[in-house]
Amino acid sequence: MPPSRSAASRAYRPSTLHRPTLSAVEGTRPVPPGVQLPEADVRTRFNERARRNWTESTRRVVRVAVLVASDVTAGLLGVLIVLTTWELVSSGGRRPLPDDVPLLAMVFCLQPLALRVSGAYAGGKARTDLVKIAGGIAVAAFLGWVQARLFGRDVPELPNKAAYAYSLLVITGLAWFFRHTLDRIIRAGYAAGILQRRVLVVGSAAEAEELSRSCRAMRGCEFQVIGRLSTSEGDPLVATLESAASSPDVPYAGSVEDLERVLSRTGAQGLIIASNLAFARMESLAGHCFRLGATIAILPRALKQLSAAQIEVRRSPVGSLLQLRPVRLDVPQLAVKRTMDIVLTLMAFAFMWPLFLLISLVIRLDSRGPVFFGQIRAGVGGRAFRMLKFRTMRDGADEEKGAMAALNESGDARLFKIRNDPRVTRVGRILRRLSLDELPQMLNVLRGEMSLVGPRPFFPGDLAEYERHHFERLHVLPGITGLWQVSGRSDVVDFEEVVRLDREYIENWSILTDISILFRTLPAALGRGAY
Repeated sequence: MPPSRSAASRAYRPSTLHRPTLSAVEGTRPVPPGVQLPEADVRTRFNERARRNWTESTRRVVRVAVLVASDVTAGLLGVLIVLTTWELVSSGGRRPLPDDVPLLAMVFCLQPLALRVSGAYAGGKARTDLVKIAGGIAVAAFLGWVQARLFGRDVPELPNKAAYAYSLLVITGLAWFFRHTLDRIIRAGYAAGILQRRVLVVGSAAEAEELSRSCRAMRGCEFQVIGRLSTSEGDPLVATLESAASSPDVPYAGSVEDLERVLSRTGAQGLIIASNLAFARMESLAGHCFRLGATIAILPRALKQLSAAQIEVRRSPVGSLLQLRPVRLDVPQLAVKRTMDIVLTLMAFAFMWPLFLLISLVIRLDSRGPVFFGQIRAGVGGRAFRMLKFRTMRDGADEEKGAMAALNESGDARLFKIRNDPRVTRVGRILRRLSLDELPQMLNVLRGEMSLVGPRPFFPGDLAEYERHHFERLHVLPGITGLWQVSGRSDVVDFEEVVRLDREYIENWSILTDISILFRTLPAALGRGAY
């Protein structure tokens, strides 16, 4: 006699991992608040997956909400400034006062939508991308003008196009400033260990250690590496060997085959894949992470080795492509940078020539020798030029450098640093401390040999020790100051870190980047100086 339908249904017990909802699990009941479930209970896994999904979703929602609030605040403040100062910028008030209602509608309704379309609410560097911010606000200003033209009061006179152009400039400046401040706060939180994503690295012990070291060296990194997963099967012998190969900073957490248990045990929120995996394995691992509510990111080793290229994602009819571009400034960027160098240097000379005379006088009174000191350095493309400085050492000190190589505190001949160099004069020590010895390099800037901001020039003899990726720093004019100086200056004694900072500057160059570094140079020079 065939079994009844109810008996057959009772005999079929699908695996809990394939059941669509928690209510479908036989014997489960709602979990009272505050009750700690045992690890073996299937509801524990459901709760952990929901928590990871909720955490990541909340992170994205809060990020966008904070940016929208910042932009609306900037817009409201901008409208207030425009209405308050309109008489000063509108030919003595002869032009009519803009209508405040369309301006407010632009800020509250159009501006967030336009910034969303321009990509200004994406993560990472888009948060402070001036082009995306200005583009979104420009679209909002144009649509606001059209709206006011159609529905505003006194159509023949209002709205005034100049008022919306003025609003565009004011609101863009305020929005960028607020976002830049927000970005600083977020990075400070990352540096303090707050808001960081706890991640596991999929790869070898060396790959995990390298990634962890890079995260620790980078101030404000959003990732905290807490462990490593291997791609091998869960063999006890393999696990023992993997554990022995791990470092204390990145302990071995297990195999990717045991991902769910490892995520639960470590409290990790996602994975970073640092090894080259087969496509099928990558697809399987990505699907597993999605089911578990964990984030997943890829750091392909093949692309990581392309240090001479910038990488950007580009959509195409055949799919998403990783576009590679050389790490260097294009001709329009170089033209803008050169123009800014000349204008700012001439303005600085107009105000600082008395300081030049005073420094020259005290150098002559303090010690014998010339006021200026010239040294051959490697410029753009490795071409040699004579870099000028105020003399801070006794005359002939450059010939003594070889005899003092043993006192070099950096351990790298390319970074010659002696904290208490006996060759430095009394006045020279003060000039170095305040970075005033670098002022004559403004003459190098006017001669086209240097820029105000850029990588610091090293000696031509150092080029023989350069590896291939080190030559990237020679793609642009060397600078009086740069990202290295404002990031640590004499405290940065790792040449690879210097190259990384120079490459970061070249990749992310903009006028605002140069202006920001120039403003940060003064407190960096007064706070740390050089030796």
